[in-house]
Amino acid sequence: MCGRFETKKIEQQIIEQFRLLQLPLIMDDELYARSNFDIRPTEKILSISYDNSNYHLGRINWGFRFKEGSPFIFNSRIETIKEKPYWKNLFDKYRCIVPMTGFYEWKTEGKKKIKYRVSLPDKDIFYVPALYYTDKEKNRFASLITTTPNKYISTIHHRMPVILDFPNAVDFLIADIETNLNRSLPYDDNKKMEIEAC
Repeated sequence: MCGRFETKKIEQQIIEQFRLLQLPLIMDDELYARSNFDIRPTEKILSISYDNSNYHLGRINWGFRFKEGSPFIFNSRIETIKEKPYWKNLFDKYRCIVPMTGFYEWKTEGKKKIKYRVSLPDKDIFYVPALYYTDKEKNRFASLITTTPNKYISTIHHRMPVILDFPNAVDFLIADIETNLNRSLPYDDNKKMEIEAC
């Protein structure tokens, strides 16, 4: 995880969340370019970053390569971020959050792979923290942060995205590194997740 996810038309809901907390939000011109129910790596995804006292809602490329021929990175393990200085520095200085309405996992059963949609029944939108990388042409690329699975996801997959509610996601953009490392945990087992075969 996370290899595919869903973002329905939620731009106005996100804008309203920021308005209710009276947080300054700047939006890209191409914000409403598309909305997708089955987003894949290399596609443009919604993201929110923080810079110069403003939050910025726009689109970013999902996944990056540091150079031609290097591995394509669309997920970053929180364990690697904690252990390796380069990744820890990215996590500290170049982070964003990615809104979702659901994500997909595949469970292998015999010779078949069964696709499951995962969502939160008590939240229309949740946020996954991410790192971003900017190339020489000023294009930005994001990698979603993953962790070990909770009790729900462990039945279908060995990884899951870090999941934050809106207040924690907004704070993730401005908090210190130790606070953010400590909040990058599996989703609370006591909070319900909905898992449906597709």
